[in-house]
Amino acid sequence: MREVDVAIIGGGIAGILAARKLMKAGFEVLVLDKSKSVGGRLATRRIDGGRADHGAQFFTVRTDSFQQLVDEWETNGWVSKWFGQKHARYKATNGMNQLVKNLASKVPVHHPFKVNRIIHDDEKYVVISEEGEQVTSNAILLTPPAPQTVQLLERSDVLFTEDTMESLRDIHFDPALVCLMTLKGELAFLSPEGHKDTDLPDGIERVVDSHAKGISEEKILTIYATSDFSKAYYDHGDDEIIDEILSRLDFLLPNEFINNRQLKRWRYAQADRVYPHPFLQMSMNEAVFVAGDAFLHEEDETGKTRIESAVVSGLSVADAMQQFLNGKAST
Repeated sequence: MREVDVAIIGGGIAGILAARKLMKAGFEVLVLDKSKSVGGRLATRRIDGGRADHGAQFFTVRTDSFQQLVDEWETNGWVSKWFGQKHARYKATNGMNQLVKNLASKVPVHHPFKVNRIIHDDEKYVVISEEGEQVTSNAILLTPPAPQTVQLLERSDVLFTEDTMESLRDIHFDPALVCLMTLKGELAFLSPEGHKDTDLPDGIERVVDSHAKGISEEKILTIYATSDFSKAYYDHGDDEIIDEILSRLDFLLPNEFINNRQLKRWRYAQADRVYPHPFLQMSMNEAVFVAGDAFLHEEDETGKTRIESAVVSGLSVADAMQQFLNGKAST
């Protein structure tokens, strides 16, 4: 059994940035993630020798504090501007997932570790995986999508107020269906930067060419279905979904252009109901905190989940956890 100061469940950008800040403050941290790689919805997939982002395609900057952080990433060669003048769209070098990998390079991560439950043992928390592995900690940070966090807390030995749990249950995500396909030939309907999110057929939200984006030698297209389409077709078979998407794009994307195709499902893609604070503490006496992209700062006027909201949430909850743990140690 490993023992640390803080166990962070979820290796997305919120969890990784919280880990970095807590480590800088002198805490021993361990990130537990169910996947084989960190990144969460900053996801990049390799296909036929190329790569394609199939979660977040870019991020924007709306606050000075985030801009300072992005400037550091740009200096490091981790990100660069992709397109757009107002609120420029930034892309990550070699795919969005690589940005989180760079940020996590010195962060202890244990994966795959799929958390089954959390129990309270005296003054410690014990995180137990589905395989029976255990990690003991003084505090817990939960960063999965709120519905998954609710399910975990309901089968765990963690005290929480009803108001707090109700706030978590009120956060709601829409799903997303994403089709990836390798191509041959040029597509005239895409812009030079390889991105289009206007004047598309009903049910299609965004189309991106990874080669034109500059992250893949192979030409790979990523097609995002709209929220309404995704909700209507989410439980259908992969081939049926892909065929329906292609039928709506047939006048722009003939079948003879397609070499390979596959589907990605995101059950929790974009929150349409958010929480108006960067994090939640499950109760005043519990060192269990919840954060993520659906936890928006009170001054965030967009009302939308995005990479910046995840970053602000992760950094804010790290400050709160440091203050809580230091206060607890001094009593």
